[in-house]
Amino acid sequence: MRRLLGLGLTLALISVAGIAAAATPEVVLNDPAVNERFPSASDGYLVWSANSEARPNRTHSYVMADGGDPVRVNPAGTQSFEAAIDGTTVAYQQVTSDGADIWFYDVLTEERTPAPSGVNTPNWESRPTLSGNWLLFTRLIFSSKASVRVVLFNLMTDVRIVLREVPSRRHYLVSDQVNGDWATFESCRYMRGRFSNCQVFRYQISTEELVKVPNPGVQQYGGAVSADGTVYLVRTRNRDHWVCGSHTKLVRMDGGNGTVIATLPDGRDSLTPFALDETGGSTTLYLDRYRCRSSASGIYRIPDADSATL
Repeated sequence: MRRLLGLGLTLALISVAGIAAAATPEVVLNDPAVNERFPSASDGYLVWSANSEARPNRTHSYVMADGGDPVRVNPAGTQSFEAAIDGTTVAYQQVTSDGADIWFYDVLTEERTPAPSGVNTPNWESRPTLSGNWLLFTRLIFSSKASVRVVLFNLMTDVRIVLREVPSRRHYLVSDQVNGDWATFESCRYMRGRFSNCQVFRYQISTEELVKVPNPGVQQYGGAVSADGTVYLVRTRNRDHWVCGSHTKLVRMDGGNGTVIATLPDGRDSLTPFALDETGGSTTLYLDRYRCRSSASGIYRIPDADSATL
């Protein structure tokens, strides 16, 4: 999956809103000159990461208030490949020549602060999402036995929970989303350039229960979660290994094998959905959409994803 970016970098999305009613896709951002990825949102704000036409090899994270202009989150001299927002706080990856750490940006004061001790290390921290006091992120550990961890960290108590750790050489493992009492992550086997056995997992913080999301024998990844514990994920048809844009579907896991809420044309895929709980009680699903051949990407959303069906 270009390691799924390398499932991370790497929608004429047919979105569906309302019960049994197909809707026109809602484009959020789709500048053909840049690659826009890793969407997240809160009430009144949108966050994403993107390169620029002038500097295509440099990527930054941005926040934009409704009706406002984009504001770059990471400071000059750094890059940021991933970010997510909760309320008015952005958790973002800040990359320098020394490595990658997690920082916070306050959209009201524009103040930047590093994550507390216990989060940032000499290793590579990435893929942060935030919900209240809980920070979910991925840590790539550099050592003779290199590994990757998905970590859940309480910013108030400093409690740290390692949800999973695997050797990085033949595994893909990455955090997806924390929301209220729930957290999701995904994993695949990686061998000879192929990703196989791709699965989404859900963890309940209050009960410490970790479960694999039901899978009908295909590749599943990109696990978003709403505050009620409903998982939304991306599914491709191939049973043997992941193939980009192969009969890709967006699925709401509401029992059994789930409900398909959108399908993507062949050659299109999505890697990083994000579930936003709206004040009215519905769920809006934000997604990256990209072309498999070029990796050109934009951001879309599916309103009422909690009730959408094909």
